[in-house]
Amino acid sequence: MYKYKVTVFTPTYNRGYIIEKLYNSLKSQTYSDFEWLVIDDGSNDNTPNLLKKWLKEDNKFEIRYYRTPNGGKQRAINKALELVQGEYIFIVDSDDVICDKAIEKIHNWLTTIEGKVDFAGVSGLRGDRRGKPIGGKPKFYNNCEFVDATNLERDKYNLQADMAEVYKVDVLKKYPFTVFEGETFVPEAVVWNQIALDEYKLRWFNEVIYICEYLEDGLTKSSWKLLSRNPMGYAYFFNHSLKYTKGFRQRYHIACQHIVYSIIGKQYKYIFKSEDILLTLLALPIGLPLSIRRLSQLTKNT
Repeated sequence: MYKYKVTVFTPTYNRGYIIEKLYNSLKSQTYSDFEWLVIDDGSNDNTPNLLKKWLKEDNKFEIRYYRTPNGGKQRAINKALELVQGEYIFIVDSDDVICDKAIEKIHNWLTTIEGKVDFAGVSGLRGDRRGKPIGGKPKFYNNCEFVDATNLERDKYNLQADMAEVYKVDVLKKYPFTVFEGETFVPEAVVWNQIALDEYKLRWFNEVIYICEYLEDGLTKSSWKLLSRNPMGYAYFFNHSLKYTKGFRQRYHIACQHIVYSIIGKQYKYIFKSEDILLTLLALPIGLPLSIRRLSQLTKNT
């Protein structure tokens, strides 16, 4: 039995200079029956002092704070699923904020999927500081309030804008993130797309509830470093993509990338754990020289 309907979960690393904006947005919520679970991924700045101070304040919501050795966001999510007290989890990064009515809207949205076992959760939109949807405003057909679709059906329903998903904890616990020794990142799409492959849908709502901007020290601003430091995370992502990608040209390209990052990660046997071994063997003549080129690019850009 869960204590709350919703847990706002924030993994953080050295974001003491900005995380207070998120804290203030949580204090401004029109609905306060939720918890804020923070996992500090080995910060060495003032983050611990801030959280200790906020824990003593008279907040209308519960704050729970844990420190772990630096292991990356995906390990933090796995840990959060062991600690969470909410039935649903809303992952909000430490450099972002949520709109004042975000939790209230999420609660209302969740009532519409109550008892529907084929739903993994709900989602709103992410917007910029002006409230404009990031990635473009989705074209909901006939001005519908929401669309029901899996994560892999987003193209079909024009849902390629950045979304703010709220997942059912009991569903996510079935799909822990695979992590690799010495690495700290695996693209989250691996889990979201596996959930979709198992035919779980989300109810996607046409409202902005999450405000974000991509900072210079954020994941999306450091792609070359991510690729260089987490080759097996990307090899795993590309290999998993072979489960659902259609079209020979696209699949061949993905098979090449699977080979490239397996070689860069020095996990040569992983090449032959391909989801499409025949295609991967066909891609070897391109993948092998491409790995040398990509390694040179990574060295140059990191």
